[in-house]
Amino acid sequence: MSHFVIAVIPVFHAPPALAARVTALREQVDAVVLVDDGTHSTAVLGLELPSLHIVEIAENSGIGNALNEGVQRARELGATHVLTLDQDSSAPAGYVESALRILAASAASGVEVAAVVPEFVGGQRVLLRDGFAFDPIQAGQLIPISVLDEVGPYRSDLFIDAVDSEFSIRAEEHGLHFVVAAGAQIAHELGELVPLTVFGRHLVIAGKPRHVLYHAPFRTYYMVRNSTILVRVFGRRRRRWMLFRTRKMAEMVVGCVVLSPDRGAQWRAAVAGLSDGLRGVTGRVSEERLRAIRGSRRRR
Repeated sequence: MSHFVIAVIPVFHAPPALAARVTALREQVDAVVLVDDGTHSTAVLGLELPSLHIVEIAENSGIGNALNEGVQRARELGATHVLTLDQDSSAPAGYVESALRILAASAASGVEVAAVVPEFVGGQRVLLRDGFAFDPIQAGQLIPISVLDEVGPYRSDLFIDAVDSEFSIRAEEHGLHFVVAAGAQIAHELGELVPLTVFGRHLVIAGKPRHVLYHAPFRTYYMVRNSTILVRVFGRRRRRWMLFRTRKMAEMVVGCVVLSPDRGAQWRAAVAGLSDGLRGVTGRVSEERLRAIRGSRRRR
């Protein structure tokens, strides 16, 4: 069976390093679709490849919509599979070929596959449950177009964060599994490490300076809001799944709220996210919410 693999990469303020990543990626895929999510920044990359396609979105619409737009363009180009990547992630040489072999072997053994995912993303090992990847992030997923047709589009109203989790739940409800490509490592930036401080001093334990994985307060807002929405939608019928994911998410949020230098803003972001999630608020966070999270007030 012939394959036509297209990489889909959402872009938000394209980093200069993206040009080299796209050029290297062309060795593995048949085409690349860059989806510029409202920043009109891909032209500065200076890329001129016959198999490069750029989708321009007028204004920032979030990762879910960007992925959907990219997948749609990939369909129009005749893709049999899409490889989803972030602008700061890169696939190792041979990854796509290996993932295609894993797909074929899984199908031959009767496993219905949602996607093949790398074992490591940004140095972190994917979580496993019952031998399959649990809630893998979208970077590095090789997905058959037929799966996207069956499961449906990414949920765009979540804007950012938990978009891949929501897709994972629906895929599993269709009886599909996320199969791990053992040993495969996707380079990816999972967040910023900032010094862990106590009373203004960098904490040192066992002779090593300690750090906390930091996310900006607006990301904390989306993490809490969208996780709350997922619990409301799937909590009753996917209780164990949601409990496991929510515990992991809570550990990250608590780390930021308690240990980050901007603890106040992190706390306000978490409270606002919980409140909006319980009320079913979706879409891009409002400017009023952002001001409240930052603790800034309008001038009179």
